Amino acid sequence: MFRLVKGFSLCASDFIWIANGKFPSLAADSYHFVFQALINMKHLFSTSAVSSFLAATAVVISSSAFAPANAASMNFTINDFTGADTQVKFTLDDAIAGSGKVQFKVDYLSTGNNTIADIRGVFFNILDNTLISGLQVVGTDVTAKIFDPNGKIKSVGSGSNNLNGGNVAFEAGVEIGQEGIGQGKGDIQSTIFTLSHSSQALTLAQFSQQNFGVRLMSVGSGDTRGGSSKLEGQAPYYNYTPPQPPPKKVPEPTTVAALGLFALGALRVAKKKALVPASITVL
Repeated sequence: MFRLVKGFSLCASDFIWIANGKFPSLAADSYHFVFQALINMKHLFSTSAVSSFLAATAVVISSSAFAPANAASMNFTINDFTGADTQVKFTLDDAIAGSGKVQFKVDYLSTGNNTIADIRGVFFNILDNTLISGLQVVGTDVTAKIFDPNGKIKSVGSGSNNLNGGNVAFEAGVEIGQEGIGQGKGDIQSTIFTLSHSSQALTLAQFSQQNFGVRLMSVGSGDTRGGSSKLEGQAPYYNYTPPQPPPKKVPEPTTVAALGLFALGALRVAKKKALVPASITVL
């Protein structure tokens, strides 16, 4: 009899069930007890093959049972406050571009008859404006950038690339492409750039409930693109949780499969021996 913890028991038939690929239904935090039980069972068999099989099983567990958590991202849309009826989607991600950096993805969304538009300027605020002086922007479509910790920015690059008339001024402005479309000036409906800081790590928390703006030109559809639009909006609340210590390693179902393989191998090694009628019981 093997003693583990109170409330948990396995008998010989359970291990046969595992060997046949029909794994017992156990609570996730009990899988390690199964593994311990299998280790204790090896004295029932006298061949060295069991020990080798046990080592192989441990390799499977260590290499496949635990996976890192997915990175966080935040997305939201903003709408026009003047000009043509338009909508733009922001997707911010604080891991895809590397630790401490935030990737901005800005997409024009087809709205009514306005199926296309040229993104000309992206504006935003940051929670801690003391970081403004160290901000850096990198992107294929970026042609100019401006920062102001006092939050008085309403234009960037060319004079027409502005959000005049809106209710918000910004701490950062990024010009995308050049004015006009065609002849190498760009006609940009989707753009990506990365925001980083010279000495501090940035996270999505810096953009929680912050104001965003976009300047669109050449709005319309087909060959009719004489419209323009200015948009404003706010990012949603982002509840930042500091990284926690790694959780206790609990094998996933793939680990149970590995244990099943071990049990199957062990039973084959001992096929000429009678299985000792025993149970694993917690008292």
